[in-house]
Amino acid sequence: MKRVAVGLAALLLAFFVVRSCSGGPEDEARATVKDFISAIRDKEGQEAVKLLYPPFRDALVQDVKIPVQLTEMKPSELLACILSSMGENIKKVKYLDTRKLDDKHVEVLVKVIDRQGVEKLFSFILIKDEKRWKIASMAPVR
Repeated sequence: MKRVAVGLAALLLAFFVVRSCSGGPEDEARATVKDFISAIRDKEGQEAVKLLYPPFRDALVQDVKIPVQLTEMKPSELLACILSSMGENIKKVKYLDTRKLDDKHVEVLVKVIDRQGVEKLFSFILIKDEKRWKIASMAPVR
């Protein structure tokens, strides 16, 4: 009986070691997109902003049409508020496909269904920085 328990424990340990090592760039990139969407849904805009690739984040900040002089918030804080408010309209998210584009880029295709039942497809392009995958682009798929 002891031998069976030890064998089962070794088998479970091997399974978890192999599983943790098998997460390739596609899995890591998909996890970043999931974290981003979860942060938006949980109204944690600051956490969502941290997952954006800095040049992309800065481009989004430039697209915000509210004059910064009218608010005491930093542009990235304003972006965080906008992202937080977007989460209220998300009803369901499906992660459809993930594909490696090259050694530093991965695309994640996501279907978002809003509260009115409207389905939208989005393509997330992620780039690998020194530590982890960051979202470098988000665009609707037509």
